[in-house]
Amino acid sequence: MVRHIVQTANQAADGRRTAPAAQRNVGPLVEALKLRLPSKGRVLEVASGTGQHAAAFAEAFPELNWSPSDVDRDQRESITAWQRESGLKNLAEPLAIDVSAPWPVARGFAVSVLTINLLHLIPKPLVSRLFEEAHGALSENGRMIVYGPFLRGSAYASDGDRAFDASLRTRDPTIGYKSLEAVSDIAHAAGFAPIAVDAMPANNLLLTFGT
Repeated sequence: MVRHIVQTANQAADGRRTAPAAQRNVGPLVEALKLRLPSKGRVLEVASGTGQHAAAFAEAFPELNWSPSDVDRDQRESITAWQRESGLKNLAEPLAIDVSAPWPVARGFAVSVLTINLLHLIPKPLVSRLFEEAHGALSENGRMIVYGPFLRGSAYASDGDRAFDASLRTRDPTIGYKSLEAVSDIAHAAGFAPIAVDAMPANNLLLTFGT
């Protein structure tokens, strides 16, 4: 997989990248994840980006072991820098996960798979592959949690969403917003059942599915 858009981020001397968008949504995500994550076990985060979220989540959920990942080597270096700076024992070294290829994890590796702001940046066939690989990586009664912008049917939640989606499709016509209904169908085909749909700031949604 080639990442279509890498977050705009500032880089500190120690290698940590800081993306303003990730800084804005980390608080609401922590609060929402308190309701949706299992209480113990390993969480595999796919497409962790700068690593800000991984460090914040590992700190907020000390009973969970956090395994971040990213396809981009520079992002993995930033994740490692955040891990080093945080000193958190429950934050692992990042994995190199490409959603277009088999994942380098054993079956039942995690109790939850989490991905943030990925689905609108990959083609629909890779969304299917993401759910299939996630299902294999999850233990019994595992959870798949997805955050990002979605269509509701064929409707946009705002004019800003419409404009952002248009800009994505201009860059690459194979990517862009997916509908809540289409993603739910993909999840069902991969063996997941719906658990919850949580409304989030800026018209985003947090979708939770169970095995």
